Amino acid sequence: MFLIGGIIVKQNTKIMSEGRFALILLAPTLLLILGLLLYPLIYSIYLSFVDLNITNPDVGTEFVGFRNFMDNLSDPAFWNSLKITFYFAVVTVIGSLLVGLYAALLLNSKIRARGLFRTLLLIPWAIPLVIVGMIWKLILHPNYGSLNALLMKVGIIHHNIAWLSDAKWSLIMLFLSEIWRSFPFVALLYLAALQTIPQDLFEAASVDGATKRKAFWHITMPYLQATTLVLLILRTIDAFRSFDLIFALTKGGPANNTEIVGLYLYKQGFTFANFGVSAAGSYIVTFLILVLVFVYIKLMKVQNIS
Repeated sequence: MFLIGGIIVKQNTKIMSEGRFALILLAPTLLLILGLLLYPLIYSIYLSFVDLNITNPDVGTEFVGFRNFMDNLSDPAFWNSLKITFYFAVVTVIGSLLVGLYAALLLNSKIRARGLFRTLLLIPWAIPLVIVGMIWKLILHPNYGSLNALLMKVGIIHHNIAWLSDAKWSLIMLFLSEIWRSFPFVALLYLAALQTIPQDLFEAASVDGATKRKAFWHITMPYLQATTLVLLILRTIDAFRSFDLIFALTKGGPANNTEIVGLYLYKQGFTFANFGVSAAGSYIVTFLILVLVFVYIKLMKVQNIS
């Protein structure tokens, strides 16, 4: 007889099966996961089909069917936020992949203090998003920001620019800050993939007279294809659910010029108390992300066939 997790089990007896015993041990964790994940999911689906009136509890909730979805699809502000989100996703996903790949190639080469640079690479990715937003807000401040000071010192500009208040520059600054924040994650995955490529292939290509550029396109990139697909999916999802960084920097301004769909849905739910519209909009965005992921996978399969 011995004690496991407060349950007395007799040796050489069949009091309970191993599967049932394992289920008992896992039950608290499973209940916690169901409570934190499944219940909010079910409740959000419920909210997307009802009109929840929190200002007048006596009215209660009213089932409205697909009206919340149609309210989103008929709102020009929703389509504008979706358009900005697509711009944001395309630029930041491509930008982070290119910068991350370049950083990974650099850190995979034989340079001094390579281990130190790999450690420093984690800093932008490890900083909380709100803190990243505060850092960039200080950098881009029109009066005492370091960006204006640097550009004026080298003679590129001759007066301070309100980067986050200017409709032309605000979205560009969001692109740069998001790429700076996200490229270390891309670089780490690419670096791990680069280290799995057999060096014999590069040596054989060099003997055959292949240049470094040809070796990169015909050896390195095919080996990175699977990693690129994973990064495309993860970074696209990350871009569409961006909120913290943009909220900390611009809150969607100026004149909704940087209001991505996450901010639009946040305002619908927590500013205008349209929780049903907000929940329905989130599922429209989820559907769009699934479509993009499907397209990514199809394109990768076509490339593999060709």
